[in-house]
Order: sequence, then structure tokens, then C-alpha cells
Amino acid sequence: MTAPHQGNTSAQHAIQQIPVSLQRDFISVVGASHMTLLESLRGQKGNKMRFINQGIRQIRLYPAATANDSTQRLFLIFTEDYERPLLDAVKNVVEGYGAKYRELDSISHLLDFINLRISKKREIKQLDVFAHGLVGTIEFGYELDKADSYRLRDAQAQMLKPEAFDLGAKIYSYACRTGLGIRADLHVSEGEDPLYEQSLAQLMANTTQTSVWAFPRRSNYDQTYGTSADRASLEGAKSRIAADDRAMDIYERQLSDYQQRLTTHRQNNQNNNAQLPNESAPVQPRKTASAEDETLVRHATSRDEYEQSIGYPLDAEGHYAAQQA
Repeated sequence: MTAPHQGNTSAQHAIQQIPVSLQRDFISVVGASHMTLLESLRGQKGNKMRFINQGIRQIRLYPAATANDSTQRLFLIFTEDYERPLLDAVKNVVEGYGAKYRELDSISHLLDFINLRISKKREIKQLDVFAHGLVGTIEFGYELDKADSYRLRDAQAQMLKPEAFDLGAKIYSYACRTGLGIRADLHVSEGEDPLYEQSLAQLMANTTQTSVWAFPRRSNYDQTYGTSADRASLEGAKSRIAADDRAMDIYERQLSDYQQRLTTHRQNNQNNNAQLPNESAPVQPRKTASAEDETLVRHATSRDEYEQSIGYPLDAEGHYAAQQA
């Protein structure tokens, strides 16, 4: 529901009531992702999962969804070229974080969903977009059969209604070149005006009357699974965690044995405070694996398990490292 916001005015001005929505939406939009021929031949599916894994982590970062839906987490995904077992697994993951899951099959579906916030008396507080991009377009279906019907360009951006967004809303586009106005798909020459004011990001900001953050250059999802140093340290992290587990198993067995002998000793001596002669309780071993080791391995384990079950490295906690400009 909405509640009117009433401000004090001077005698020269009439009182104006502005509807303020109490229902806030935090939305993560994930584009479809193609695999190159070489990736397909090699069975390299990490790049295909980058938008999904980025979107999952963003869902986790949003404020928690409330039972009465005054705050909602929403995960929207363009479905082209994503297999049904994968989509079902993604749905299960995001719903586990209290998010609502919706599938899209055209850019009009996205526009309708956003603008429908008005009749539902809801407002978008934050919108994050993970997709391919070119100058002037966000490509939710880049190089796929439905590329044309999945594309957001100036005409579609102008269909967005500002009433669907909170007064302090933020839009983040992680698609390439959303912030670039000049038609330079490869590079902007030194001294050349990038024409930020003519970019798709600026158009979206003008249309929605919100703040828009966007890359004026090619965005980089290469660190979705960690930096090269992170990936190189994975085996070492696994070894340290395994060593810690073995040490803890030994400690727990030693502790159990000690406690049994201590109990018997006290019973024999009829003294609940008696201690075993010349012996103290075993000391719990110190961990050698760091918190970063545990996080790195946890992400890798999730991807490995989903790779086995559905054929794709889905990360139930989302991306490990943020995308870069």
C-alpha cells in the first residue's frame, strides 16, 4: 500500500500530497549467455555461467526480504539457451535466499515487469543488470537466435516509467560500454570526447530519473571465480582444510578417550575432582586454513557439485570476486 507524504508549506503555496510507496523491490536481472564454438568443443562452461553467478551473489547482498513483502528480492533471467535443469537449479538457489524468481523471454517482458511496479504500488530501490553490452545497447541475448527481441536500446529505455522507481533508486549496469556515448566499440582515441551525456546510461537516468552507474569501457567478468592467484591457490587451500579436518578428527578421538579414562578414574577414586596423574586434556589443534581458504573452497565445491549434477558450474553463493571495469 502507499501512504501520502504531506509537507508543510507557506501561506503562498497550496498543500501537495505526494504518494510514497512503502513497498520496495531490489531486482537482479541476468542476461542469456552464449558459448563460443571453442568453449563448446572444450566443454568450458564457466563463461556461460558468469551472469547467473554474479546475479546470485547480488541477491545475497540485498536487504533481506520481509515476510509481508514490504521488501522483496527479485531475480529475473532471460532464458534463451539456458537448459531447464539449470534454470530449475537457479530457481531453487535464489528462492533459498528469499528471492522471487521470474523468467523472461523478450525485452518487452522486462519492461512490463518494471512498469507494472506502478499498478502494484511498489517501487524499485535498486536494479542490477548482468549482461553483454555494446555502445548504445544492453544485449540480453548476445549472438543468440533471440538477440533482436532481447536487446535494450534507446527506444526501450525511453519506455521505462520513473514512477516505477524510488526517489533514491539506483541502477547498476555491468554490461560493457553502457556508459559510453561515442560509437567506438574497440577504443576511444586519446583526446576524443567519449560523449558520456549521449550514452545509454544517461538516457536511462533521464528517463527513470534515477542515478545510473555504468562502465564506459568493456567490463570484465574474468574474476567471477576469483583472481588468477585465487585459482592458483585453490589446491593449497584444499590441502590445508583437509589437514585441519584430519587434525580435528585425531583431537576428537583423543579427547573422547581422555574423558572416558577420566570418568573411570574419578569413579574408582570416588572423587569428582580427581585428575589423571601426569596427564592433561589434549589441546585442540590450531587451524592452518584461513577464512579466505574456506571461502575459496566452499565456492569451488559448490561449482563442482552442480557440474556433476546438472552439467554447469553453478555457484550457490554466487560469484567469488566482483566484476571489473
